[in-house]
Amino acid sequence: MRILYGYIARRLIISTALVLSVFVGLFLFFDLVTTLDHVRHGGFYRLFVILMLGVPAKISMLFPMSALVGATLGLSSLAMDGELTAMRAAGVSVGRIAYAALRAALALGLVAALLGDFLGPKAASVARRDQAQAAGLGAAVNAQGLWLKEGHSFVDIGEVLPDLSILRLTIYRFRHGRLAHELFAKSGRYRGGRWQLRDVSETRFKRQRLVVKTSPQGYWNGIAPSLLSVFAVNPHALSLIDLFRYIQHLRRNRQATAHYELVFWYKVLAPLTTAAMVLLAVPFVFRHGRHGGLGFRLFLAVVLGLVFYVFNRGFGDLTLLYHWSPLLGAAVPTLGLGFVCLWFLARAG
Repeated sequence: MRILYGYIARRLIISTALVLSVFVGLFLFFDLVTTLDHVRHGGFYRLFVILMLGVPAKISMLFPMSALVGATLGLSSLAMDGELTAMRAAGVSVGRIAYAALRAALALGLVAALLGDFLGPKAASVARRDQAQAAGLGAAVNAQGLWLKEGHSFVDIGEVLPDLSILRLTIYRFRHGRLAHELFAKSGRYRGGRWQLRDVSETRFKRQRLVVKTSPQGYWNGIAPSLLSVFAVNPHALSLIDLFRYIQHLRRNRQATAHYELVFWYKVLAPLTTAAMVLLAVPFVFRHGRHGGLGFRLFLAVVLGLVFYVFNRGFGDLTLLYHWSPLLGAAVPTLGLGFVCLWFLARAG
């Protein structure tokens, strides 16, 4: 039985890796189209590096869908060669075939999780820095935030949120080589062609004294938010630990956390989603073995995967809209798919 499990797992790993490479290549092409407008310096080499740095995150994102299509492709090829029929005739149940498929999916899922949770965030951070340099921004990114040079001023931005609002803005203005003015704002949002700042504190450095002025709001005619988009915090690009810490950070700063919590639970439940996808492929191949060829099965697998993806994301957005629990938004579609797959497996067995 171990030889049989290894044979099924090998076929599924090869087919899933093939499908995953096609999906990643397709998404890289889309990124190529959108990134060309932002790359002005460095040419093709820098563009290639930026695209390659995004591969680990894309593997993690596309793996559940690739597992479904890959499992369908691998099992369908076994069915077309008559190998599944021979296995069933030898007394191998559908449950054992599903178990072998799950073993292969877990092995690939572990690799995808390691890439997406450890290598992905680091690669995304390097990609943001390279993309900023390629766009011609004189910028530096470190653990304390984003530093930009604007004329005779230096701008320190603590964070760029996904809606392109900013936190902890500090502007240092120099005159004749000396610090003349410092402006600090807790937050800012771009409206009407300028930044509207909140909780502003200004310090002017005179020759003999300091002049400090505070205000509940202020304005800054600074950098356009489109140039800051490459530095925005992308929750999907954070590791589980960093995402958890960032949620705690947002809570301390009284910021909305529901979207980040939803992404957190998506990441936690990703292995279960992958398992459900693979389970769906097993009875799917057996039930439709005589209803269309390989092309039909692959097409149907892609459609089912897209339907689940849309429903999964749509239900998550619905929970955000009605302020339901983010765990509920991430778990209900996956658990529902799991129950459907188990029902199909019971009928196929």
